[in-house]
Amino acid sequence: MDKHFLFLSTGPIIKRFFIDSLSEVGIPEERFEFFDDRFGEFIADSRLSASLDDVLGVLHDDLGVTITILCTHQHTPFEEKLVRNAVRYLPNQCCYPTDVIMREISFGDFSSFAPLVRLFRDVPRDLMLTAGTYLRCGLDASLAANKLIVHRNTFNYRLNAFVAKTGLDIRDYHNALLLELYFDLGGDRA
Repeated sequence: MDKHFLFLSTGPIIKRFFIDSLSEVGIPEERFEFFDDRFGEFIADSRLSASLDDVLGVLHDDLGVTITILCTHQHTPFEEKLVRNAVRYLPNQCCYPTDVIMREISFGDFSSFAPLVRLFRDVPRDLMLTAGTYLRCGLDASLAANKLIVHRNTFNYRLNAFVAKTGLDIRDYHNALLLELYFDLGGDRA
């Protein structure tokens, strides 16, 4: 599954070196976009995130800058805020939104809670109930459908509607974890 990988460094990145280094783990050059000399993104398979930490250590040593990569399901101002904090809290790492939010919370910073709430603000109650039940049933769709007393097709329709409404496919572990974090921080479980 392709994800957005937002990257940010503490100083200017030598673009050619950066792209060449990441192409060694399988990211084609045409998937990169630089927004300035420190910030950009690439689209790649989420499974690559495990390989990126090793490359980031080398890049840090060779370029002399701290670079952090945020693997996320979308690119919005919320994710940009998270990658800015990730450089400070999780230097030279590839991380996920939940990693950054949990680190923020550990430092008493709850500034990501309001944007997280906005992500789910307009989601209809039945879709939030479906998603929450799916999480509580260990991502088992059949068990969740039984618990909600709905036909499996109805459940699948609602789960797909939740994914379409939020852009957050909670069948992916890290996305499910983001929704669970929202619920744990006091978001409405419906």
